[in-house]
Amino acid sequence: MSSSLYILFSLSLFSLLIHPTFSQSTCESTKFSTNKTFENCDDLPALSAVLHWTYDASTSSLSMAFTASPPTPDGWVAWALNPTDTGMAGAQALVAHKGKPPGPITVETYDLKGYHEINKGPISYNVSSISGEESSGAITIFATWVIPHGKMAVSQVWQVGPMVAGTVGKHAFDQANLAAKKKLSLTGSSSSSSNSAGSPADSPSGSSSAKTDTSAPAPGTGAGERLVSGVLALGAIVVSLFV
Repeated sequence: MSSSLYILFSLSLFSLLIHPTFSQSTCESTKFSTNKTFENCDDLPALSAVLHWTYDASTSSLSMAFTASPPTPDGWVAWALNPTDTGMAGAQALVAHKGKPPGPITVETYDLKGYHEINKGPISYNVSSISGEESSGAITIFATWVIPHGKMAVSQVWQVGPMVAGTVGKHAFDQANLAAKKKLSLTGSSSSSSNSAGSPADSPSGSSSAKTDTSAPAPGTGAGERLVSGVLALGAIVVSLFV
């Protein structure tokens, strides 16, 4: 009986290890119709979003591709940098949605001065090569941002929401929406969720003050590691009962 239990436990552990959580990440398997490639990618921690990016320190430019699925087929997705804080207020955003009638993806710039002051128009960053594409219901935003010289990290925010009467509607306020922010290390090294990259020098204009949080999650605290640890502990208990 103990032999049978050992075999069963081994098979269960093997199935866990080949589960998508432990296989190739979404960002590494993403392909773009334009065949664009990037040096870094990250499966963002909320809204099933993915970011690809390359940073050129010589020109202080950030080339990126942000991919997410809107909550409705005609909804919108957005990716932003916040030069002064970690949340939506103050963010400089690119918002993408399908054109009307359904056609090519439209990408527009928004200056999110506050939660009740959202202005479509110029933003404080110099952004070029803006475009968008759709694949299997997901929308990708491409762009190149000029980052203040000398910065190693920036504060990114992303979001998805519905279109209402042809305009950008309010997004949901579920936990996933509220968690859609993370510090981005421009060089691709480790970054921590919901940390501020803001400082007065982060602003393209070199002004404004900001909060800074340099804490980072402890290593080995990902969902995959916790799941394996739990299964191993449970398996050890079960096997010990019958050996």
